[in-house]
Amino acid sequence: MHDIGKVAIPDAILNKPGRFDEEERRVMDTHAKLGYEMLKNSHRPLLQLAATVAYEHHEKWDGSGYPRKLQGEDIHIAGRITAVADVFDALGSDRVYKKAWDDARIFNLFKEERGKHFDPKLIDIFFDNLDEFLKVREQFKDV
Repeated sequence: MHDIGKVAIPDAILNKPGRFDEEERRVMDTHAKLGYEMLKNSHRPLLQLAATVAYEHHEKWDGSGYPRKLQGEDIHIAGRITAVADVFDALGSDRVYKKAWDDARIFNLFKEERGKHFDPKLIDIFFDNLDEFLKVREQFKDV
């Protein structure tokens, strides 16, 4: 549900095999707010949480994310957790525009981005429970 706003992004952008130009990046970056707008009026608590996750999963701990440049604990915990999970999944998976990264490279990025992109406490939890995260990834791996 975090990327539900991508249903409103043109396929030519979603499936582009290379880097986005400035305009394509601007369009792609609207998916967070679009997802929020799709879900925000629900009266169901789960969909209210999904709206928040859609809106905040690209915010960064240091305030450099989007769409609202939220910082630290101003980002809902569900958005902060989703950011870690989303990046872990995205980097470890093949995409039309890139090959999957190996685990060592992902782990180095997480260490570098601790306190910048990611909530430092969540990165500590990630590494403290790495075996469990790797089991879950293996269990739900794309075939």
